[in-house]
Amino acid sequence: MAKNKKRKKHTEVSMRKSINASLSKHHVDACIATAKRIMKSLGEDESKFDLFTKRQRQDIFCVTFIPPRVMAAEGHMVPRHFLKYIQEQLLIFLKREYFSQENNVTWMDMATIGITLIMVFGTEKFRKQLAPQQQEIIDQWNMKLINMSIYGNIQLEIAKYVRGSLLLLSQPNFRIYGQVRNDCKIASNKTSMFESIKIVTHESVSYKFNYRNRERKAFLIAMGQYLTDPYRGATIPIKKIYPNIKQDRNLDIYIQSHAIHRFKERLDTVHPVMKNDFFILSLMAMQQLVTGPEGTHLIACITPISSSETKTVGYFTFTIDGNKLLVLTLLPLLSRDVPEGRVLYERLKLSEEDIKYLGMDKLSFFYEVDVNRIPALKEVLYDELHLDYINQMYNSYREKGTPFDEKKTLFVKNFFQKIEEHRSILNRDVADPEEPELDE
Repeated sequence: MAKNKKRKKHTEVSMRKSINASLSKHHVDACIATAKRIMKSLGEDESKFDLFTKRQRQDIFCVTFIPPRVMAAEGHMVPRHFLKYIQEQLLIFLKREYFSQENNVTWMDMATIGITLIMVFGTEKFRKQLAPQQQEIIDQWNMKLINMSIYGNIQLEIAKYVRGSLLLLSQPNFRIYGQVRNDCKIASNKTSMFESIKIVTHESVSYKFNYRNRERKAFLIAMGQYLTDPYRGATIPIKKIYPNIKQDRNLDIYIQSHAIHRFKERLDTVHPVMKNDFFILSLMAMQQLVTGPEGTHLIACITPISSSETKTVGYFTFTIDGNKLLVLTLLPLLSRDVPEGRVLYERLKLSEEDIKYLGMDKLSFFYEVDVNRIPALKEVLYDELHLDYINQMYNSYREKGTPFDEKKTLFVKNFFQKIEEHRSILNRDVADPEEPELDE
């Protein structure tokens, strides 16, 4: 039997050495270089960093901020792949977007070294070890950071991006995501801190109603919590729909499952995660009411094509049930029951079956068919209705230089050529009718 080895006594490790001893010269120099660029972008003299000793520089960056981390708030269930997606996209955003492009300062620099400077410059313990001239420099820089609300701007920039991601991941018929205020946490290595971005969940709110002798289910259009802004559902004043009504009240906006399905089917070039972005923009933010050809009320389904301009890509139909506005379906842009589609129908006399047969009830029609090669269609869709803006949208769906679908373009072109030939024959027969033969 093997003899037990004599155990060595473990002596306590001396903690007298400063944590600064673990900081490499390369790390400190890299932090100082970034800090100089940040102060320069704020209009300060970055060369004043050289007035601080090596030890003082180490003290500034003895505990540094690392990139923010996305996590679920306690008691809230968020899919792991959602958290991973937001985390990855946020880091890409912080690295690519600039706080000051002129000085090569990204938002990542601000979210790490920038917040580190804000924390250290405001610490009395750090200021006490400085000479009077150094204290004056730190006080001046600290006041500049406070007056320019640098910390608040960093938080706002990060929160805005996270909010956009949560808006895309939310689904009115499943779950709405929001964000509460960030927390500061110390990393396990004890030399780093990070902002924890906490995601919260709001379960969907449903409502059952009867329409045309059938029970249907609809879901509340809602925006998740955003820092101090609470979770809220979409509403619309009834006077916006019926201006002459005497009793004004707000209607809660719900969307039927059928409308969500039709959206996916008819706006088929829109990425699935973009659905809720369209719902919030159209049904909560913009709420553009339009009168249809038959006098029906419609809500425009819109999309931004630039920072200051939006365009219509379809129309929502709805009914009112008590204090609720219930979105029933999404009509395509070329339906006979919407303004643009009625113009197309009147000019070219196309039936609903023709529209579906040609695929004109889907947004992908404008991306697959080269309308410019079909004169009759171009005259109505582009020259009269100016729907060529659709080709300018979602450029990411078609790589630069990618051609239209040649087979489908020829199919639609032949369809309209046959219509024109048929109409010309009918017009000729009407203009020059054959004289009837006389009986002998």
